[in-house]
Amino acid sequence: MKHSEKLKHLPPYLFAQLDQLIHEKSAQGQDLIVLSKSDPDRPAHPNVVVVLREQAVEPLNHHYPDFDGLKLLREQTASWYQTQHGVTLDPEHEILPLMGSKEGIVHFCQAWLDPGDIALVPDPAFPSYRTGVILAGGKPHLMPLREPDYLPDFREIPTDVARQAKLMFLNYPNNPTAVTVSPGFWQEALEFARDFDIILVNDHAYAMTKFDPDVAPSVLSVPGSRERSLEFFTFSKAYHMAGWRLAVAVGNAEIVRGLKVIETHVNAGIFNPIQYAGAEALRLSTKPHFFMAENQAYKQRLMHLVEFFNSWGWKLKVPKATVYLWVPAPADMDGDEFTRFLLDEGNVVVAPGSGFGEEGKNHVRFCVTYADETIDQALKAMDTAFKKTGVKAPYSPHHAAR
Repeated sequence: MKHSEKLKHLPPYLFAQLDQLIHEKSAQGQDLIVLSKSDPDRPAHPNVVVVLREQAVEPLNHHYPDFDGLKLLREQTASWYQTQHGVTLDPEHEILPLMGSKEGIVHFCQAWLDPGDIALVPDPAFPSYRTGVILAGGKPHLMPLREPDYLPDFREIPTDVARQAKLMFLNYPNNPTAVTVSPGFWQEALEFARDFDIILVNDHAYAMTKFDPDVAPSVLSVPGSRERSLEFFTFSKAYHMAGWRLAVAVGNAEIVRGLKVIETHVNAGIFNPIQYAGAEALRLSTKPHFFMAENQAYKQRLMHLVEFFNSWGWKLKVPKATVYLWVPAPADMDGDEFTRFLLDEGNVVVAPGSGFGEEGKNHVRFCVTYADETIDQALKAMDTAFKKTGVKAPYSPHHAAR
């Protein structure tokens, strides 16, 4: 048997590899401290669970759901975007519920790329951007994100590449670097996209996982953005609904329509009780300070990690958003070696930066969606390992998430 040629071009999926490693080590009797995957440690809001239960016993919800997604969810999404971002959306044509944003991103590429088409993809980045392009037969052109800003330099993109590119993925607040941007950055990105007739996609997974109210603007809040922009928002992070598989794509009606065509051919819709629960989550979060307690807990955990590394000579800053700390490897190690060191010497599992792209090879990513006790345990294990081996801070420079 011979699989398709495109599989040869797909790198191993980072988080599947990490899961396999954890299973193997656990089977060997090792007690691992896992800080590698952003799976929230808290349950969904009780009201959201109640709505799911109530709707799950309703016989009408046992039929196939509507391809457009639940009207209530689309309307509540529009209300939420108006409240949170000052953006007015048409629930009928500019909002599409999805079975998670990862799936939506991959299907989006199927809708807008033909074999050989170019897509601009950041590096480092969430792996599904590149994966989606490859599965659609497209060619990813990587945009390096480098210290200290971790922003793409649009001037570095060759003009002939920009002219051929059909779409561009961006993701701010950023995974894995935790960098945030201002509306001015989105204006610059939109001007570049407009000059070369490119669809601009923002994966806004961490829109509400922020510690400063002004650091996570929607690309759709920029005037004129609606003509060529799409934004993905997931319920996984902000609402602790990772296993529920629910997201929305919002933006330009024609772009949304193209994605919907693929969704109708691949999926049979989202179980209505999950959509009702998502609508309830959005309704609850229009109240002021809804996310404050969870975000404060994430920030506190990040502060503890930063304090630990800085006590050993790093020069890190506490991110303003996301659940990640992007840490440069110690002197004389790259990110893969540091990952192995933490596992072998401390039983601490982190994500190697190389899993997010070539530009991440000298970093690792810590995630703080784990209990305070787990974070403390990891700090003690790393402190012991550092003292035992004499780890030295990296030689260089910037290490700041802004």
